[in-house]
Amino acid sequence: MNALQNDFRIVSSGHGLKLKDVPEYVPYFFSVRHPLSRFRSGFYSRKRKGQPRLYNEWKKEEEQAFANFEHANDLAEALFRNDGIGENAFWAMNSIGHVRTRQTDWFQLSGNFLKERPPVWIVRQEAFENDFDVLLQRLNSNLSVADLAIAQDEKSAHKYAYTQDPSLSDLAKQNLEQWYRADLEFYTICSNWLERQ
Repeated sequence: MNALQNDFRIVSSGHGLKLKDVPEYVPYFFSVRHPLSRFRSGFYSRKRKGQPRLYNEWKKEEEQAFANFEHANDLAEALFRNDGIGENAFWAMNSIGHVRTRQTDWFQLSGNFLKERPPVWIVRQEAFENDFDVLLQRLNSNLSVADLAIAQDEKSAHKYAYTQDPSLSDLAKQNLEQWYRADLEFYTICSNWLERQ
């Protein structure tokens, strides 16, 4: 995208940068994803060790987690049980990369940043094309998502179809809603902020 225009540059920060680390004068945007789909995606991405696009070997704690829980639904259903399986689920949730982190982690020590230091825009994965088009408009760009060479194939886009994996059951969803309560509230607050703009 930077090659298509010269008015601004978008710099990818990766997962290590938090808002408190971004200088006050730097305009920023960020993306969010609904916590339940983020959990499922994160679980299977780490189960595949990031493949086919990447390869990141499991840590020993992740290896144990995947030995105990074959599917995301199995792990989510086991949360909050009062037995060894429930304890294993607790430790697995705190061990698997992408599952153990919360979206609110990137905004610690930032106060009500949507009011005090608002982003240019927020891009929700579930509304990616629309939200990214609005971001481009807010950056006064003549580009749209249609102009960009966004990867569509599963490998480049790091997509996964989940066709062989069970959906999340009602119990799994209920448990995840409890586990990710702060992220669900954050997602709602971000969506409400977008509607008010």
